[in-house]
Amino acid sequence: MKRFRYRIKQTIVTVLLEEEKYFEIAVKAIQEARKEIESTIKREAFFLSSLEPFYFHMGEITRRMCEASVIAKVGPMASVAGVIAQHSVEKMIEKGAEFAVVDNGGDIAILTDRELVIGVYTGDNIKIGFKIKPSKEIKAICTSSGKIGHSISFGFADAATVFGYDACIADAFATALGNEIKENCRKEEFAEVLEKFWKNAEKYNDGIFAVKDGMIGFAGKIPEIVKAEINPDLITKG
Repeated sequence: MKRFRYRIKQTIVTVLLEEEKYFEIAVKAIQEARKEIESTIKREAFFLSSLEPFYFHMGEITRRMCEASVIAKVGPMASVAGVIAQHSVEKMIEKGAEFAVVDNGGDIAILTDRELVIGVYTGDNIKIGFKIKPSKEIKAICTSSGKIGHSISFGFADAATVFGYDACIADAFATALGNEIKENCRKEEFAEVLEKFWKNAEKYNDGIFAVKDGMIGFAGKIPEIVKAEINPDLITKG
């Protein structure tokens, strides 16, 4: 496979492809999505700043963000990375791609015709990867963290990961899950948070997974967990 990096303003992505011709399509899709999001923010500033569900949109991209905002109970920008990744992969599929992965800062949309291992970086020595099986449908793996990265989080999870079929929705729920994992939670509280959260999230996602101070928990259906060596140079970051 071929690996590409692309950056436009705050959006920094890694794109994995079998055929280089699809990279231009991915870039165009990312630019389209950002243009609509930026136009919406100019029309309605609360779209950018709201930390609660907010419904104002100017097109398909921002409509999807608003819908994810409502069901995950977060602001629409909580799904911005995921919706860009999802839109990019969808556009490549329309042009015939059978293998396309877009990682937008840890929010990943995947179409794969082969087995992949996706690592989750927790900032410590926990070496966790997930074995993703071939599928003709898009799969989403989106991760939020209260300790790593620049995104807003009101929690303290090392990693809060959501698995689903739509990266826009999974991204919003990953933010929501990360918000619920507090700084000094005990093992019992950690388990309760995941159980309670999953009761709402299971309607829209496949599974959830979280790491906090050495504690690991999950709910729903998640991919097979494997040991993975995390190469920091491959992490999509600014």
